[in-house]
Amino acid sequence: MPFHRHDRQPSLPSPALKPVAGAFAFLVAASAAAPGALAQTSADLSVVSEYAMRGVSLGRNPAVQLRVDHDFDGGWYAGTFASPIDLYGRGQGLLIVYGGRALPLTTKLSWDAGVTRTIYLRNREVDYNEFYAGLTYDRVNARVSYSPAYYGGGRTVYLDLNGGIPLGERVALALHAGLLHPLDTDYHWSERDRADLRATLAYDTGDWRLQAGVQTLVHGAGNGLPRARALFAGASLRF
Repeated sequence: MPFHRHDRQPSLPSPALKPVAGAFAFLVAASAAAPGALAQTSADLSVVSEYAMRGVSLGRNPAVQLRVDHDFDGGWYAGTFASPIDLYGRGQGLLIVYGGRALPLTTKLSWDAGVTRTIYLRNREVDYNEFYAGLTYDRVNARVSYSPAYYGGGRTVYLDLNGGIPLGERVALALHAGLLHPLDTDYHWSERDRADLRATLAYDTGDWRLQAGVQTLVHGAGNGLPRARALFAGASLRF
């Protein structure tokens, strides 16, 4: 319960997404056909007051979001996340597809690595890939993500730290801190580092998860994108 699954870095269907959907289906079929493969699929349907990523608002209105995750034998996984958003004043759909592998190193320490593809259905010129790797120790996770062309611009590195604090049998506090660092001087948003902070209180009923929290973006938003609201809330149904 400590970590937001989207950080395990955000419509359908659309002709523009058929190549991505086909590749995802191939990964599922190939892994399921492997000897000894153990496939498990889960999904989350969520309603959020605002969709924000790394402190930047991608939609001021409440949104319905869908996430599907598929775990394979040997620690391999793949998934997809879909949400309506607003980008550069245009309403559109966002699709994030990802895949990777996570394995334990000790009883409390594990590693995770993979790749994500972020797709904007009406602004395809800002689609981008990220390659990530991280470590998890007990309830603390640290990760580094590298993009060769973040939002269609220059190279960036994003560092984030996540931690969970149990407050009861069904209640937990999740904490997040992230730092976006541009590696190129022609980075088209800003040449300055940007940091975001988030604290989320979550109540888990089993099938439902209710969340509310506060967030902030340090050094401001970039390229005209608005800063996320300080307060947010959401509810998710797992099935």
